[in-house]
Amino acid sequence: MIEVDEIKKLMDLSSNLFNIRTAFIYAIDDEQYTNEIAGNNGNYQPYCSIIQQELKHKCIACDRDKFLEARKKKKPVLYRCYNGLYEMFLPLFIEDVLVGYLHFGQVRAEHTFKSIASECSLYEHSKMDELEKCYDSMEIIPKEKLVLIAELFRKFSDIILKNKLIEIKQAKPEYYLKKYVEENIDKPIDVKSAAEHIGRSPSFVTHKFKEIYGQTFHEYLCQVKIEYAKKLLRKHSISEIYHLCGFNNRYHFSKVFKKVEQITPHEYQMKINN
Repeated sequence: MIEVDEIKKLMDLSSNLFNIRTAFIYAIDDEQYTNEIAGNNGNYQPYCSIIQQELKHKCIACDRDKFLEARKKKKPVLYRCYNGLYEMFLPLFIEDVLVGYLHFGQVRAEHTFKSIASECSLYEHSKMDELEKCYDSMEIIPKEKLVLIAELFRKFSDIILKNKLIEIKQAKPEYYLKKYVEENIDKPIDVKSAAEHIGRSPSFVTHKFKEIYGQTFHEYLCQVKIEYAKKLLRKHSISEIYHLCGFNNRYHFSKVFKKVEQITPHEYQMKINN
């Protein structure tokens, strides 16, 4: 669903600006991710490499929990990982389909190694001296700045995904016109608003839709709204229904209903009640 060129540029830029490891993670199942494309600073920090020699299983478990949390919440999760460094998973969704994660990590904040070792139970590792030396040599990025970096990632990803969604809408405009009607059935809709939704002209909507489906967009819109109204008429009064179907007034609703069904909403309601 998505080309990674723009995301790769974002990762490379962020890696160079902030000296952090970035990656686009994809090919995901319920428990783990299986592929990634890393930014310029793609290598693991020496500190992380030493940690993983003996405690890799804990790092993997921590990452798995957090990317599952990010997917469930559908928003970025910034956290301190098992080894005491900061990481972030940002899930990327197009049309509610998860296409991957933006990830940055292996970032040291202000905490001292002694406090990290104690809080994260690192004393079971056999190379504490090496770990401390590597940790102390890492660049410190304050937590407040990490939050801003995370927000920058989110803003850029929103722009990338929005542009990609526009491309998809333009590639299959007829599908997104129908989807637009289904998702906004309770709102006033016309050809102009539908055209704006897919980034095309009203004349394109008028001609393309009829060319593919054999009816105008307006005819399809009325048909869908009236089918929805027929379901509501089984339990609700006409005065309750017209605005639920996106009509501005009862008169207009009744006029469209009769044009589609050849009977009035009241007559239809009497018919189904009988």
